[in-house]
Amino acid sequence: MEIVYIDEREDVQKKTFAKWINSQLVKSNCSVIHDLFVDLQDGTRLLALLEILTGKQYKREKGRMRVHHLNNVNRALQVLEQNNVKLVNISSNDIVDGNPKLTLGLVWSIILHWQVHYHLKDLMSELQQTNLEKTLLAWCRQNTQNYSGVDVRNFTTSWSDGLAFNALLHHFRPDLFDFANVTRRHPNARLEHAFRIAQEQFGIEKLLDPEDVNTSVPDKKSVMMYVMCLFQSLPHSSLEVTSLDFLQSDTSSSLASPLPEGVLGEAEARTSRPVSLATNASVELGGYQVAMEEVLTWLLEAEDRLSQDLLLAEADLETIKEHFHSHEGFLLELSGHQEGVGAVLEEGARMLSEGGLNRDEEDEVRVQMRLLNSRWEALRLKAMEKQASIHGLLMGAQQKQLESLREWLTATEDRISRMSQTGPDLSDLHSQLATHCELQQDLQCQQKTVDALCNLVVVVDDNAADNMYSAMEDQLAALGERWEHICQWTEERGTLLQQLTSTASHLHDQVTWLQNWLQSKETVLKQMEAEPATEMGVILDRIKQLQILRQQMDAQQKRLVNIQEAAQELSTRMSPPGGGGDLEKIEALQDRWDALVMIMEM
Repeated sequence: MEIVYIDEREDVQKKTFAKWINSQLVKSNCSVIHDLFVDLQDGTRLLALLEILTGKQYKREKGRMRVHHLNNVNRALQVLEQNNVKLVNISSNDIVDGNPKLTLGLVWSIILHWQVHYHLKDLMSELQQTNLEKTLLAWCRQNTQNYSGVDVRNFTTSWSDGLAFNALLHHFRPDLFDFANVTRRHPNARLEHAFRIAQEQFGIEKLLDPEDVNTSVPDKKSVMMYVMCLFQSLPHSSLEVTSLDFLQSDTSSSLASPLPEGVLGEAEARTSRPVSLATNASVELGGYQVAMEEVLTWLLEAEDRLSQDLLLAEADLETIKEHFHSHEGFLLELSGHQEGVGAVLEEGARMLSEGGLNRDEEDEVRVQMRLLNSRWEALRLKAMEKQASIHGLLMGAQQKQLESLREWLTATEDRISRMSQTGPDLSDLHSQLATHCELQQDLQCQQKTVDALCNLVVVVDDNAADNMYSAMEDQLAALGERWEHICQWTEERGTLLQQLTSTASHLHDQVTWLQNWLQSKETVLKQMEAEPATEMGVILDRIKQLQILRQQMDAQQKRLVNIQEAAQELSTRMSPPGGGGDLEKIEALQDRWDALVMIMEM
């Protein structure tokens, strides 16, 4: 059974986290973000944010290709790792793809680290920072306990009516407003009043909107973030903070063991709780057993899914990618259940430490806790091992795809080196055009492989991240240049062949027509030679025919000259230059023309 947390609202977090980032970006006059999931995809503003938070400069790539965005985001993830910000199952692909949950998780980790471990390090001890939620909650309760209608028990419903925010502000600056007057206002007005006072008097950005808080269950992380800003800005002494009473727990969001090492042993070593509290033990034990059963049931299902989802080493790239993304989802689900597993183990440790259980019940709880903790750790390690295995297969398959494309490019370059000739005859041009069409079809088939390069999943080892990305980028750039050159050559040659074929075809038609015309006139003259005229009427008739033929030949003389000029120009555009058989036919036409003129003159 999946544990659903209703205290997180993606839409509110998206807006609140964007406001927090913008409050940092404006410090260096950087362009603000409008859509959190879209504007962080290229990694440039993520690096700009980290430059402001760390005070350092980071190189970024300005290209618009996916590989440039991946490189920028990976550089940001490396910076976070160098600053001990723990991220689990958040890859550069998730941010570049605009994954909502993982993008929010990334920003929340950044807020926690720099808002707590940096800004609040002088106010909180290291242990208090680790237990941030309970520390803040205790601080809020301490400073609002005497205010009517204010009972801070969580970071959700306790803040929805706006009284808690105003009570905190009034506790430290009672001179600013009348609290009793605020209580008579509408909840939205109370919230607006608190956010305005915090902004005007303490310089706290208005990160929350009243309508987002005044709901049945406000977003927990958004409220916590704003309270952190209040904690940082309101005047208080370090003595006051260090005197807070809180419970020890691990609130890390990383995918690790739900409880710190030694929790089970410490719980067993503590004394029993007073007998006066033992009356509720059976009720608590029953609820604990139900929660334990639900978590163990989910663990068993997860183990089965992990064991059944097998991937063969010889699988094709698309299948490996599907497994990769599927397993990333499984890891995300695993991370989401970590808090539920930790809550069950915490509850068991609390029951053991407070007492009220008999020996058999205590032994049963200890056995269950050890079983849950060990199976969780085993599942986590197995999931990580499978992730590493899929990563290896994926990188190998993608490298194989790159090698295959490289070989195809080499073969195609060799192929086009033998296709430089154009012409010289029309039949040759038709053959060359057909061969060129085959090349274009091959390019279209290969286009799918080239397009797939834009969706490469790059998995980088932490020890060689820069080298890996640099090598991958160099390969993609080199192959991309060769592909562009082949495509450009193919397009230009295709255009040239089409033009030459069209011109040669038209010229061929002109030559054929003129050949037929000459042949018909040659036939007429031969008939005149074969049948000499003796009668005056016939002689006059033939003289008239010859005069008409002379006029026709004068008219066709220009056609012949145009054909010769067009053929000469076409021959210069051939590679190598030359007219071939078509030019010889045109030279033969000139010979026939001269012979016909001689016959007429005789």
